[in-house]
Amino acid sequence: MKKLLILISFSFFTLTGCGILEEANNSLTYVDEMTDYLNEAEQFANDLPGLMESAASDSSAIPELETRLVDMKNEIKEINDVNPPKLADDIHQKVEEYNQQALEGIDRALVEIDKGEVQISELKNLEIVNTFNQLQDIKGNLENLGQ
Repeated sequence: MKKLLILISFSFFTLTGCGILEEANNSLTYVDEMTDYLNEAEQFANDLPGLMESAASDSSAIPELETRLVDMKNEIKEINDVNPPKLADDIHQKVEEYNQQALEGIDRALVEIDKGEVQISELKNLEIVNTFNQLQDIKGNLENLGQ
């Protein structure tokens, strides 16, 4: 009986420990994926104004702008589909809110490009860059999660 109790206790602690380890591993994986995304979003936000200006003054730069917008749109959708660990639910929800704003701005920019009207003032009014800059505020919270 004593051996059975020890075996059950050991099994319980092993399973519980594995759950904790798995949650920690999921958290680290999530932090890595989100950090990569936030770095890409930051680079996109830095590049976008120049891309918009180039496209507004030179129509041959429009395809590059359109490609970058579509690529970022795909990145956003991928990160939204990531299943966050419980510790990061609030962070992920905030990221999704910013991402929704960014997607709306990207979609409007793509509509303008499809119309053949790439006007820098119109694209700047979409505030895509501001939304991505707001995403960077999440980096601090994410770094704390990874510790």
